[in-house]
Amino acid sequence: MVQPLLTRDESRDVDRAAMEELGVPGLVLMENAGRGATQAVCEVFGDCLGRVVLLGGPGQNGGDAWVMARRLALQGHRPLAVLIGDGSRLRGDAQSNWALLGKLGVETIEVSPEHAEAIGEHLRSATLVVDGLFGTGLDRAVAGGYAVAIAAMDEASAPLVSLDLPSGLDADTGAVFGIAPHAALTVTFAGHKRGLHQFPGVEHAGDVHVADIGVPVGGSSGASLWARGDLGTLIAPRAGDAHKGTNGHLLVIGGAPGKTGAAVLAGRAAFRAGAGLVTIGARADARAALEEKVIELMTTALPPDADQAGVESLCEGKRAVVVGPGLGLDELGRSWAHAFALHAPVTAVIDADGLTHVAEDGLAALKGARAPRILTPHPGGAARLLGQSTPDIQANRFAAAEALANISGQVVILKGARSIVAGADELRVCAEGTPALGVAGTGDVLSGVVGALAMTLSPIDAAIAGALLHALAGVEASVGDRGLIASEVADAVPLVLARQQGHWADDPATE
Repeated sequence: MVQPLLTRDESRDVDRAAMEELGVPGLVLMENAGRGATQAVCEVFGDCLGRVVLLGGPGQNGGDAWVMARRLALQGHRPLAVLIGDGSRLRGDAQSNWALLGKLGVETIEVSPEHAEAIGEHLRSATLVVDGLFGTGLDRAVAGGYAVAIAAMDEASAPLVSLDLPSGLDADTGAVFGIAPHAALTVTFAGHKRGLHQFPGVEHAGDVHVADIGVPVGGSSGASLWARGDLGTLIAPRAGDAHKGTNGHLLVIGGAPGKTGAAVLAGRAAFRAGAGLVTIGARADARAALEEKVIELMTTALPPDADQAGVESLCEGKRAVVVGPGLGLDELGRSWAHAFALHAPVTAVIDADGLTHVAEDGLAALKGARAPRILTPHPGGAARLLGQSTPDIQANRFAAAEALANISGQVVILKGARSIVAGADELRVCAEGTPALGVAGTGDVLSGVVGALAMTLSPIDAAIAGALLHALAGVEASVGDRGLIASEVADAVPLVLARQQGHWADDPATE
């Protein structure tokens, strides 16, 4: 099921709306969070409850840990609650739950941040460690004793569970504020947080479990998380009388000398994703080489002049076009990229060399495009399009994807681990993938898959469905984190679709 992805501010708004508009006391929200986290921990780490050490800070996130400590004690376990700070300075619901531990005889210890090195001693006997130090509210670098405490948790031999998100992680971007532990499990409250689903946050979060705290979340965020099970909401089974004409004709513009394989890969992937017909619009200097490589694919010659009339003629009878795979960075490639970007009367996927040429005129020019466009930049391409550096893009991929979509007025797939699809006031994150996809040609496969889907789906649905299909095909075809080649990804697409439609029983996701 598609799930919302919350920012730091949206998380606060969920709590605020629950308390101010619905009248739910904060103490109830904290109780629900602690109960949900306890349940998740008992389910996942039921054999590690002999000595649970829970670390909390002076804020309300620590209160969730104190609820857990009480509930574990009431189940007959002997948890140790460690407050990094001064108990007399606790406020609100966290203070109430900390005081309750003392009344119930639960073992508690206060450690000042100046003596945080003492925490290591308490963690040596732990069979499970719970991180309740900082929550979504953190927005600055962690330093001093709190950094020492986080390092101690990370170095402990026992499994680590983080509450809401690992302490030190940016809830909005997944960046690390100086230091953050590597959790085996993160129990996040009410809804997923954006930072848990972008790197490096993914590596710190471990498995992510959402604990229901009894308040509505739907509609509170413009971002959402899409996974394997969501393909069924996007791609319907075909009619029994479908044929190549009803399945659609895709045009691929690309394949300069020395780069013809890129266009062939895009066309092959389009067939694998369901296109009925695929034609490569070939440059005169590469058509002979293309003809030697294609069997199912057709080719047609690009006219000598790249103009609107030529674009319209090539698009006649086509439902979508892919522009850019191996198109070439010379003047001929540039002229055709610009002509199709502006004048194609059907949805156009702009990739690779096509994006490089679009960057020359600026993204805003695409607001005048004749039909929808889907842009598929990798981080380096996004940096060129936005006039930034690649590290800038990777530091806040959500902001970069939004900027690309807003400036261009089009749908964007910002490629990379946990690809982000951005449209008008909407972000969708692909939760699937594998490092094995980091190899030449897989971007061409993605553009072909998206192009095929764009013949029947809206641009944003085609983009997220294509990202999911591509990612899952990479998982399906790989046997580890390397050694995959792009054509294998294309050839695995039908198997992913078959699993999604129930035609293949041994789905690895359900084993």
